Amino acid sequence: MRTGKLNRRITIERRQDSKNGSGGTISGWIQFATPWAAINYLSGMERNATLHQGGETADARTTFTMRYLAGVTETMRILYGGKAFNIRFINDVLDRHKTLILTCDTGATEGL
Repeated sequence: MRTGKLNRRITIERRQDSKNGSGGTISGWIQFATPWAAINYLSGMERNATLHQGGETADARTTFTMRYLAGVTETMRILYGGKAFNIRFINDVLDRHKTLILTCDTGATEGL
């Protein structure tokens, strides 16, 4: 992987549950890492969504290529350019622990 192609700073977040003052649970996102990555926008489409999401939503599929980082999972999300990207697939290229390609999408859930 050529270092110069990793020219975008992304933020990887993980979900964390914590207790509120009344003993209930609240979910939130906390920063996991801020690596450099290359971004490739693959495709986009509109799909029907539930009524509370507005009836239709746009989905975009994007890949983020970065150096290997242990601990990244499909339950995390990426923030870039003011958007949240749901991590759908993690490709540890040739299982060599050098490069990760994260296939992500946007949409109604925005990482939730």
